[in-house]
Amino acid sequence: MTLSLALASPACAQSAKRGQELTFNDMFESPNAAAPQAVAFAAGPNNLRFVLDRSQPRVVLLQFDGDPEVWALTSSWGPRGDEFLRNDIGEVIVRITTLGGVTVYGPLGTNGGLAASQGKAKSLPAPSRSEGTLQATLQKALRWFDRFSSRSIRVEASGGLPPALVHEALERAAQGMSRAPRGYFGRPERKVKLIRVQRSFDQPSVRWQSGVLTIGVVPGAGYAGRPSSAAVLLALTRSR
Repeated sequence: MTLSLALASPACAQSAKRGQELTFNDMFESPNAAAPQAVAFAAGPNNLRFVLDRSQPRVVLLQFDGDPEVWALTSSWGPRGDEFLRNDIGEVIVRITTLGGVTVYGPLGTNGGLAASQGKAKSLPAPSRSEGTLQATLQKALRWFDRFSSRSIRVEASGGLPPALVHEALERAAQGMSRAPRGYFGRPERKVKLIRVQRSFDQPSVRWQSGVLTIGVVPGAGYAGRPSSAAVLLALTRSR
């Protein structure tokens, strides 16, 4: 099938204290009925906004404002008790100290930026967008990949996958490809001929070989069931 300091007033001090308590509770304690599971933050000189959502059992979801991608991050702990939230290629996206300080990396680069809590947020919804049929999903995806090749890139899916999951996986693939260096796909050995989405039974995967980008997805795993845009970019440029 063919087809991105000064002194504060008492009221301000109380407000800041509530914000710190909210951050600490949400970042370190197990989810419970009394504590919100999603918190909004702002970081950096431009107040980059994002939401951290702990409503899922094995991953922490993160989404930056203006970015369609929802990151499924895994948690690990450092020797000093700091928590590190990493994406699926091992990059640290968020660091949370034992005192409740939050540093976000990602769009803010390797130095990151300190993030301030903006209070409770709505939990990030499960990926539920559907293009109606699988064929409609593939037809829409073809338009995303036109700019990467002077010749048509074929897109296909197998394994009886839900259209919404295929849509999500292909959108992440397009986003990852768009972050490659300018002109990267101009060389013959880097041309993408086929993007294939198929079922994976253990964990998501992405493989690049002989012009074929193969994306393995796990139905039922939500955002953690497909490779991130970072994983797609790494697979495409690893041998650069």
